Amino acid sequence: MAAAACAAAPLHAWNNKKPPLDAEINHIRGPRDVSRQDYERVVGSSFKVSPTTGNAGTVWLRLLAVEDLPALEPVNTAIMAVQPKTTTSAVSTTGFMLRFNGPGTRLPQGTYAFEHAGLGKFALLIVPGAPGLGTYTAVFNLLSGTTAPAHHR
Repeated sequence: MAAAACAAAPLHAWNNKKPPLDAEINHIRGPRDVSRQDYERVVGSSFKVSPTTGNAGTVWLRLLAVEDLPALEPVNTAIMAVQPKTTTSAVSTTGFMLRFNGPGTRLPQGTYAFEHAGLGKFALLIVPGAPGLGTYTAVFNLLSGTTAPAHHR
């Protein structure tokens, strides 16, 4: 009986563990719900950016550009831990980068809640540019040619 209680305690703690995102943004859609074309239509506009954890303040970032990724190596599915179920087309990747600017901002690399009047709310991982420039990049590298699980369609 004691062994069963000891084994169940970590499971109980894991089930009650707070998710990494605040309750405030748990309902935010994922960045996959917004397409490259959606971002291209709003280049030059501002996004309200809030931390997903902690009490840091809100900042505004302007979307400067939507750019192609540098040339990508072909996907080597043989090294993937989980082999994708391929369709008739070959597995490939496509992607793009978002470049943001926020003069005077000093956000560390991390996931933030982005809000835009036309695109809604979504979470993005951003990486800061050179210190003092207030520039940030979000990278989208999308795997295509696979059959996605039903809940991701």
